[in-house]
Parts: sequence; structure tokens; C-alpha cells
Amino acid sequence: MADRIFRRKKERNQSLFIVLRILLAVVALLAIISSRTKIGLFLFVLTGSISFFDGLLAKRANIVSQFRSLFDPFADKLLINGAAFGLWANGLVPGWLLMAYAAKDVILIIGAVVILIRNYKTVFHANVPDKFSSFTQGLALFFVLSGNPDNVLIAISVVFTALSFVVTLFKSGAKIVKYRTDLEEIKFSSLVKLPDLFTFGNVAMGISAIFFALNNRFLFASIALLAAVAFDIFDGKIAVWRQQERPFGKSLDSLADTVSFGVAPAIFGFAQEQSAIAVVIFTLFVFAGVLRLARYNVLSFAGDKNFTGMPITVNGLVVPLLYFLGAPPLWYPYVYLILALLMVSPLQIKRFF
Repeated sequence: MADRIFRRKKERNQSLFIVLRILLAVVALLAIISSRTKIGLFLFVLTGSISFFDGLLAKRANIVSQFRSLFDPFADKLLINGAAFGLWANGLVPGWLLMAYAAKDVILIIGAVVILIRNYKTVFHANVPDKFSSFTQGLALFFVLSGNPDNVLIAISVVFTALSFVVTLFKSGAKIVKYRTDLEEIKFSSLVKLPDLFTFGNVAMGISAIFFALNNRFLFASIALLAAVAFDIFDGKIAVWRQQERPFGKSLDSLADTVSFGVAPAIFGFAQEQSAIAVVIFTLFVFAGVLRLARYNVLSFAGDKNFTGMPITVNGLVVPLLYFLGAPPLWYPYVYLILALLMVSPLQIKRFF
């Protein structure tokens, strides 16, 4: 019984990475469509890197779940097709390339839906050509986003896309399982409680901050970050008051914090300073935030009452403060580096909210 509970906790943490990738893919699409190509490239590489490490961790933990089998490839396809659509909208790739990528995925998604309707206990496994297809597509789009399109690489990606489609038609990788799947155990009506509504408010403010930063409206982005901090504080207080502290709520809160206090501040800084060292530091900043929250989830399940490392929520206070104090953009990378180091440090900090 204990092993089963621990396994569910690992699956829940892995699911958070998938949801984060989906959110980042949408933000990358918005950045590319808005002609913020450098920010789009940053998000594209960041999301792809998270996808790579997410896959390694899932394989190492031997996690097989229906949720992952459906939404892990969906997150990858959303990133690829979203980037291709944004580049096509800006005239940077031809329409036939977008059609080649998207048509295959749309057909396969429809097929998967039909299979699930026939038997909802189906789990899907990716084939090798599909993995090569995603890799070559991502590599081809990376060079387009970086301003160095490679026609040979684009052609190779189209070949692997076609090969993947043919192989999947004859070998779908669909398998009907007899055990109760993780999706069957999810009942959203019983999962979502009052504190979670404040967590959703946290996410909404984080996404708003990203949107404002992409449009160079840094005052509104700063206000949105401060509002996200307020929502984050209240959701914890209300959870304690209502005695509704649950694993789902903690996982949802971690996802919200990653968006609002990891990704949003990184976009905020990147929109103002885009030097080579800034790109590296902002990327490390996001990964430090993800690692900080992953460690927090493990320690909170173990019953640790103190923070290990600086709480990621502090970023939502420091970054707006930098802006309100009129700090030069050149300062941002160095402040972010200090914040990243503090988040992953072994410092024991008493909970103050």
C-alpha cells in the first residue's frame, strides 16, 4: 500500500512537468506570433530541455501512466506545431511545412480519440520513428528561430515526419490495460477546493505578467507579479484554515509557483536584457525554480516544516522591486543569479507564510 502511494506521488510530480510544458508551449507560441523571436527561441529551448529531462526522469522511475501516454506527446506536438504556426504567420517558414507537421499530428490525435472512445483503458507507447521525427522537427525549427534556417535539415524532418506517420498507422503502440488507470482515479469535482481557486488566481496573474512583459508593459507585469504573491499567500492560509491541505493542492500550487515566480520573472528579465550571459542566467534561474519546487514537494510529503532554500515566491517580490527602483537592465542577470543560487541552497528557513 505504501509503495502504491509513493508511486502515485511520483506520477503526480511527473504530471506537473507535462502541464508546465503545455503552458510554456502556449507562451512560446504567443511570443513567436508577437515577433518576439528571441524570447520565443528562449522558451522553445527551455521547454524542449524540460521535456528531455522529464522523459529521462520518467524512464528512470519506470513511470507508466495513461495520463503521460496521452499528454506527454501532446505537449511535444503542441510545442512543435505552435512554433511552426508562429513562424509561418511571420513568413519565416512555408505553409507546406506547417501542413506537413500538423496534418500528421491531427490525424493521429483523431485516431487516438477514436481508440479511447472504443476502450478508455488504452495506454499509448511512442515508436522510435516518432521520437526521431520530433527531434528533427525541433532541430529544424530551432535553426529557423535562431535566424539560420537549414533547408536540408527541414527536408530531413519532413522525411521522418512521413516515416513516423506510416509506422504509426501500422503499429500504433496502443495497449489495453486491465488495471485501474490514473485518469480513472481523477475526480475533478472532489479535487478542486476553495484554496485551489486562489491557486488558479496565482496562475492567471503569472500568465498576465508574461503577456504584459511580452508587450513591454513592465509596470503592469510588476503589479501582476505582486498580485500572484498575494494569491499564493492566501491559498496557503485558506488551506490551513479550512483544513484542506492535500497532495493535489500542493502539486497545483507548485505548478502555479513555477509559472508565476519562475517563468514569468525570467520573461520579465529577458524582455529587457538579451545578452548572451543574460540568456544563460535566465535559463538557469528557471531550472533552479523547478528544482526548488521539486525538492519542496519531496520534503513536504516527508513532513518537513521548514523551507530548504529560499522560497520561490520571493522572486515575485524582488523582481517588481527592481523595476520600481529603476534598476538598469544590466543588473537583472546578476540579481537573478543570486536568486537562483539562494533557491537551490541548503539554507533552512522558517516558514513565514
